[in-house]
Amino acid sequence: MPKRCTFVGFAALCMITSFASAQVEVLYVTGPQAATVPMDTYNVNSETAVATLVGKTTVGGSAVDPVTVGSHHLLYIWNGTDVWMYLTNSEGVPESRASQHLIFNFPHPVTSFVADPKGNFAYAAMTWADTKGDDHAAVVLFTIDQSTGKLTNTGREVATYGPDPYTSLYRFMFGASGNRLYAYYFDNGPYTCIVGYDYYTVNQTSGKLGPRTTLTWGGASCNTDGGVAITDQVAAADSSCCGQGSGYLNVNQTATGKNIACQSTNLALCGDQVYLMYLDPASQNLFFGDADLQLTYVVHVDFANSQLIETGSTIPGVPQVVFQSRQPPGLCGECERDRHIYVAVKHWRAGREQFNTAREQSEHCHRNPALEGSDEMGC
Repeated sequence: MPKRCTFVGFAALCMITSFASAQVEVLYVTGPQAATVPMDTYNVNSETAVATLVGKTTVGGSAVDPVTVGSHHLLYIWNGTDVWMYLTNSEGVPESRASQHLIFNFPHPVTSFVADPKGNFAYAAMTWADTKGDDHAAVVLFTIDQSTGKLTNTGREVATYGPDPYTSLYRFMFGASGNRLYAYYFDNGPYTCIVGYDYYTVNQTSGKLGPRTTLTWGGASCNTDGGVAITDQVAAADSSCCGQGSGYLNVNQTATGKNIACQSTNLALCGDQVYLMYLDPASQNLFFGDADLQLTYVVHVDFANSQLIETGSTIPGVPQVVFQSRQPPGLCGECERDRHIYVAVKHWRAGREQFNTAREQSEHCHRNPALEGSDEMGC
């Protein structure tokens, strides 16, 4: 059964990633990092969002990055010292033995390993603090064999960062297009608590990275939280200083520069403190985890009228959320009128991690004229 690769990220004791097509979605759930890690593979019904267990595997790492290389649907499974490549069967279940195992042999543990969605290059990122407490980062380029999916460590550092006494780069990720490598950061300078995303442009021929460029950030008073969420099309940042009612939320369409500024006078939730925040793969809806009310609101992003619209949908609490979509995000040729977004919600109950799936529906799916001719087409 043909599959497309959809990136979803999840940073916790479990890692969920997804291969997706119009017929089937595959979720991978791994346990915490140990010498051996159990991994379960689920097929998700694209109409009901019901997940069915189809395979159990034991792997060496708890972090999973999926990619399609030619006709091969692969999993790169990694930890701080090693990376493994697995081929998958028609249900998305990885083979019992890895097709490749590489030891990084870097001076610092790897904190992010990501393959570009086009399957040409992969990047291993290290982040560390030196003896003075200054923060550093380095990104090493890997090439991907187009006939087998196997990795080659080029040994070339294509980006470096630091020393910086205040700002740390925490993790790296790709959007759907693969044209930018995003870096999430935390600035802990004096009287400062800022979170944000920078990005590096990716040379599609050589894999080299351009200079680090600021994308978006959200600030707080260090007694409250700020939050950021990005896709290739949209960047959202929330800041607050002084408790409920003091916050403000900005949502920016990166290709056009259009901005939606929202305060409590526009929507009450915009004045609340954010806990976690997400954009769906279509960049149409913002999931706002309200720390003050302990609810996650689903808000429609309407750039045409420069407003955020409450949908009336909420999720209890402020869980971590990941997405799978029936259509590959970032592509908007012939879109279904109704795009179904499947939401896997992580909750902690009685000391056990549980995943529930639910379905949200976005009412609008059309070609965005503002993005015509760009490399970031989206519904």
